[in-house]
Parts: sequence; C-alpha cells; structure tokens
Amino acid sequence: MKHIVFSGIQPSGQLHIGNYFGAIWSWLELQKDPNNSCIFAIVDYHALTEGPDPKALEQRIFDASVDFLACGLNPKKSTIILQSLITEHTDLAWILNCITPVSWLERVPTFKDKAQQFKDNLNMGLLDYPVLMAADILLYNASLVPVGLDQLPHLELAREIARAFNTRYGKTLVEPVGKVTPTPKLMSLNDPTKKMSKSLGSKAYIALSDTKDSIADKIKAMPTATGNETEIIQELFRRIKEIKAEFKDLSLDHHELDINTEADLEKIGQKLGDSKYRIFMALFNFYMLMYVFTKPEERKKFLLDLKNRQIKFSEYKNLLIDRISHYPAFVDFREKRAALLKNPSQVEKILKDGSRRASLSAKKNLFAIKKKIGLA
Repeated sequence: MKHIVFSGIQPSGQLHIGNYFGAIWSWLELQKDPNNSCIFAIVDYHALTEGPDPKALEQRIFDASVDFLACGLNPKKSTIILQSLITEHTDLAWILNCITPVSWLERVPTFKDKAQQFKDNLNMGLLDYPVLMAADILLYNASLVPVGLDQLPHLELAREIARAFNTRYGKTLVEPVGKVTPTPKLMSLNDPTKKMSKSLGSKAYIALSDTKDSIADKIKAMPTATGNETEIIQELFRRIKEIKAEFKDLSLDHHELDINTEADLEKIGQKLGDSKYRIFMALFNFYMLMYVFTKPEERKKFLLDLKNRQIKFSEYKNLLIDRISHYPAFVDFREKRAALLKNPSQVEKILKDGSRRASLSAKKNLFAIKKKIGLA
C-alpha cells in the first residue's frame, strides 16, 4: 500500500543527537521503502512564534537544510521543502481555523507549556500552532506521520479537524495515522529533567557536527551521582527491569524500543520528590546515552558496577566520548556537511526544487478543498 509520508522540523539551527534519534533516523528508514512518498519539511513559519532575529532565522534555515542533506535525506527519493515557499500551507490553515473550536486548542498540553515558557510573548501563533501543523499534513493528503510522543496530541487534533471538515463538507481530507518514533528520548545534558534542546544552552546538547573536543567538554560536564544513592539506584534498576520484562531482551536494537514515556517518568518524579528525581534523571539519561551508543556487554558492566558501588563515571564518560565521536552515521554526516558547506547554492536549489514539486500537489489539493467550501 502506497503511503504519503509528511513530517517536519523547526529550523532551530544545527541538528543534535536528540533530533537524529527522535526524528531523522525514522525518516531515513521511511525513505528506504519504495511504497512511501516522503515529504520532509523545514517548518520555518512555526519558528516565528518565538520572535527570532531575522538574520539568525535565515542562518538557522540554512543550517537545518545542510543538516537534512548531510544526514542522508535524498532529494531523489524524498521531497525536501521549505514551508514558507508554499503559500498553500497558510491558506489551508486559515480555512481550518474557521472550523476549529478555540477550546480544542486550549486543551493541547504543549500550549500550556509554551504559555509558561513565553510569558512575555504569548502570541496567537503559539495557540494556533497545531492548526498550522494540521494544515501542513492535510494539505498533502498524508496518511502516515512520524512523530515523537510529545507531538501525538497535535496529530490527534489534526485528525479531529479532518473529521470535522469531512462531516461538514463531505469526505475530502485524509485522517493521518501517526508512526511514533521508537527510540529512547534523550534529555538535556545539563538539566536531565528536560528534553534535549538548544534553547537550554550549548552545554545541553551534542550537535551532529560537534568535534570530539566539544563532545568531550559536554559529556564531562554532565551531572551524574556519587554511586551511593541507594533509593535512586534501586528505582533505576526497577525501571530497567520493567523495560526488560516488556521487551524480553535488553540488548534489542534501541530503535525498536520506546523506553521512557512521559507518564512513566512523571510517576517516578512524584515518588522520589524533586531533588532525588533530578539525580535519578541524571543517571537515567546517562544510561540512555550508554544504551544508544555502547555495546550490550558495556552496558551490563555499567549496571554491575553501579549495583556493586564500584562505579567510576569518569571511565564511562570517556567511553561515551569515544563512541559518540566515532559513531559511523555522525562521521559520515560530518564529511557530507563539510562538502555541502562549500556549495551553498546546491543546498538552496534542492530546497527550491523540492518546494516547487510539492506546490503542484498542494495547489491541486487546495483547489479541491476550496471547491468543497464554495471558494472555487
């Protein structure tokens, strides 16, 4: 069965390892399947909600474009677009706004988080963000949308909006199905209670383009524990035991697992209290990095040392530095990125060509939508 796949990332600058394992890896897998027609977007209109400096935003868009291609997204196999080059995205967003109750938007969990984060710039775009996201997806009749767990409420809203439109005007829009990215979520290196993000500062993340020296500085600065926190270590082992029970084999490839859901971690936080939870998350995030980048026997030794109170985090930090620095996909990425940076016009051409191809489908689909509502 042929699937139209759509997914996008905001241009927040150079991609980091959380972006790679949270989204890009899944995109690359979907791109391999000839039954998928993939559209991958740099959603720059979404970035405007934060009020970025124009020059900085321009650079961020370029950096994201280069990183998309360096990661292995292939313009011969996938359509790579820049959202703002295709006006139909915002045209459809307005149409969908007119059938979307405000109450639907107010209940989206991420709006509540954004309202706290951007108290001084609580703009309409933050509230309306999910409608534009729905338009991004529904414009192309996408049937499959790879998303992280935190984006599931947005996708469900897109499905509700499609359903509401079809109920009012007749079956027109495809209700997309989500494909949850099956990978451990990597947390911030300097505050492991929060998701890895560039907004938390340069020490919070490892960029795919980081040198070994930069990676070493960031890993060495990571908070860990003394190794004597009995209750916290027991909680960590309980969580790992639950994972093992769920998936039978802890040595399974990490891409097959989704091992730290928000609900699970929230319950642990309530149980331990704030201060102990921060230490738990520091240990848990360290183990997640071990899980992604090291061999099964190395992870087992890490857990054994932790259990026997013989842990030397400096040794395991050095192991992580080596593994992350020499991770094959990242070595390949750095080589491709260096070549692309020498030819910025090629990057611009790929974006424009992809956006031009996508706009043909967008115009056709929007015309059909406008005809249903009496505008064409």
